[in-house]
Amino acid sequence: MLHEDMKKNYKELVEAHDFAHIGSWEMDVLKNISRWSEEAYRIYGISSKQYDGTYEGFINMIHPEDRAMVDNKITGAVSELTFDIEYRIIRPDGTIRNIRQLIIPIYNQEGKLIYLYGNIQDITGMLEFQTFLGKTEETIDRIQKRFQVLVQQSSDVFEIISPDYSILYISPAIEKITGATPEQRIGKNALEFLEGEQKQSFIRKVEHVLDFPEERSEGDLILKNLDGEDHYLTYTMSNQLSEQSIQGIVINWRDITDRIDNQKEIEFIATHDELTKLPNRVYLKRKMTQLCEECGPDQDFALIMLDIDGFRYVNDALGYQLGDQLILQVAERLKEILGEERFICRYSGDQFAIIVQNLHKSWEYEQIVKKIASLFTEAYKVDLYELDMTVSLGISMYPNDEKDPDLLINYANISLLRSKHEGKNRYKFYSSDIGIQIYKQVVLRNDLLKAIERNQFRVYYQAQVRLESNDILAAEALIRWEHPEWGMVSPNEFISLAEESGFIINLGNWMLREVCRNYRKWMEGGMAPIKVSVNYSSIQFFERNFVENILNIIAEYGLNPHFLIMEITESVFMKNPEKAILDIKRLQSVGIQVALDDFGTGFSSLSYLNSFNIDILKIDRSFIKNVMLDEASTIITRSVIDLAQELRIKLVAEGIENWDQLAYLRDLNCYSGQGFLYNKPMPLGDFEQLLVCEKCLPTELLREKEENRDKRKYLRIKLPTILEADMSIVEIPGQKFKVGKIRVEIKNIGSEGLCFTAGVRLPVNRELTLQFAIPMKDGTNVSITGFPIWVQELEENCYEYGVEFEHRPTEKVDLTMALYTLCKEMYS
Repeated sequence: MLHEDMKKNYKELVEAHDFAHIGSWEMDVLKNISRWSEEAYRIYGISSKQYDGTYEGFINMIHPEDRAMVDNKITGAVSELTFDIEYRIIRPDGTIRNIRQLIIPIYNQEGKLIYLYGNIQDITGMLEFQTFLGKTEETIDRIQKRFQVLVQQSSDVFEIISPDYSILYISPAIEKITGATPEQRIGKNALEFLEGEQKQSFIRKVEHVLDFPEERSEGDLILKNLDGEDHYLTYTMSNQLSEQSIQGIVINWRDITDRIDNQKEIEFIATHDELTKLPNRVYLKRKMTQLCEECGPDQDFALIMLDIDGFRYVNDALGYQLGDQLILQVAERLKEILGEERFICRYSGDQFAIIVQNLHKSWEYEQIVKKIASLFTEAYKVDLYELDMTVSLGISMYPNDEKDPDLLINYANISLLRSKHEGKNRYKFYSSDIGIQIYKQVVLRNDLLKAIERNQFRVYYQAQVRLESNDILAAEALIRWEHPEWGMVSPNEFISLAEESGFIINLGNWMLREVCRNYRKWMEGGMAPIKVSVNYSSIQFFERNFVENILNIIAEYGLNPHFLIMEITESVFMKNPEKAILDIKRLQSVGIQVALDDFGTGFSSLSYLNSFNIDILKIDRSFIKNVMLDEASTIITRSVIDLAQELRIKLVAEGIENWDQLAYLRDLNCYSGQGFLYNKPMPLGDFEQLLVCEKCLPTELLREKEENRDKRKYLRIKLPTILEADMSIVEIPGQKFKVGKIRVEIKNIGSEGLCFTAGVRLPVNRELTLQFAIPMKDGTNVSITGFPIWVQELEENCYEYGVEFEHRPTEKVDLTMALYTLCKEMYS
């Protein structure tokens, strides 16, 4: 009865299974015959004709590796009501499918298996999906674990906050920064940990990403840890409220404290002195700029420049280590007397800058200056030495002197230089009557150390001529400085500055290399093998390995040292005569000749002729200038020429400027000479053209000057006497200010320009504005501005200039009237 019910139910089940893609089958075990549904055949990939319906045929369609397992399961099912089994089949087309079977065994009354009912399901797709799902879950799990490790190990902090600033999540790295765990932060308001502008800035960033969800916000802030220490953080912020898995504002914090600390350290090194840890001149410029921008109408300050008098000699005599100790003591005394609130800067080696603010009264600033100077009334104990030092001070005032930071620094330096020129151990406040020459020296001093790397130095040459034959015997190499503002600067104006700073050693080495480079070029070009003289300062003899350095430079260019003449003055022998004489003899031993320059001007010149063999004597130009005009100069000149002839020493007369001087020297059989009568110092290219001729003929210098004078554009009034006037500089290229005064002599004047002479070399530049104050008899001054358009050197340290006026038409009328009045006064 049960079997009949099963058959009936089986038919109904087949119809349902076909719809659900589940195959059905039944088997008469005793007859070994089975029946399959159409879906069962489809699952197995066969037709009813391909299967004989036997149990053996069924087993043969199973994958060989699964047959024994399936057979054992079916034949071993003695008492089980139902059981399921999974196995693989191989379809006729070779494909492998995964099958799940649910089998119901039917037993007779004796318990013998007589019938089997089952359904077949192709679970290949399901297993493949499960495999894919498993792999996907593994991948997701692996990614999650990696992300967790990254978040755990990252020094960055990841935070999620709600729009009302509640902290929803924060990564463990927050503990490294603040000392607080994530649990101590989550649930709290993020604004609790911020203050002031930091909080307001953070609020603005959050509001921005709320208003513009597609944009990111970035910012920086300082966060304190539990110990009160500051941490510098940078962050990016994005709106992820629409992201279901986040639903918040995501913030990525990064601790940049180390980077900021490194930047501060680099900034400190760049803006502070390594020895004293005081601010340096870079910091001073920044501080001055800030003060000038921030000072109100009722505020003022003083910039005080302090220079230790004679500091270089401490370094030379006691060494740089003791010099450094002295600098440290000076810095400490300044800090003690001025306090921490005052700005103190080490401006250069022995120079300090001090800023004093808002005293308002000039006498109060003067009291501070005197107080600073008093620091040096007590000796400095450095190692075993007690050093009595003095200082010079220069002061400029804001806003009285100037409101521009660069000019205030320049003015303080100008005042300092003036105080040193007036005898040191004193102070000077800036005033507009400080001389142009002093201002020029300040500018040159500041620019000198960079001049080599800026390629501003030039070598000029002046021929030394055999007076009898006009043959070029040698050339004196003379350095010139082509300054961007002051034009061609002569060595008289910067050599002393180079000696003070010790820069003379680098400058001398550069000079010798240039001379060697040029001489090598002459030799390769087949020019006459003349000698070249180079001037050496007494400071250069202090250079370590002085002789070796000279010989090494000459060797660099493959030259024989015989071409070189070293020009020295007797000052070389005053500081370390034993070393100087030894070095000179070593140089002479390799063929370098030595010339004693400015012979006759010192007190000991004759004594040095006994100390070693001088090769050449040079009579100073001061004697040649006055020969036949001054009895003493004439006697000295004749005596020196006689002495040189007796000692068989070659002689060079310097400063020959006219035919009378030349004729006199020739009559005395003077060996050789140099001067403007033959040629002025000239640049390399011009001298090479002269050198090709091998002779240098004297010229009429005065005629050349007259020709130059007459090349004027406008009519000038020739004055009956020299007219003295005050001249100031009111503008140098790119800078407007007033510096002066200097007394000049006006030789002629017209409505469009004037000609004057002065003892200072100025650049010829239309951007250099000069102001002339010409006194009238009634006590008033006529003020005229103009710019130099030509210059010529009349003699050493005496220059003649042509000036073109710059004025409006009405000013021209006023000037014409003033000139008319002036002429009446001078001719009356």
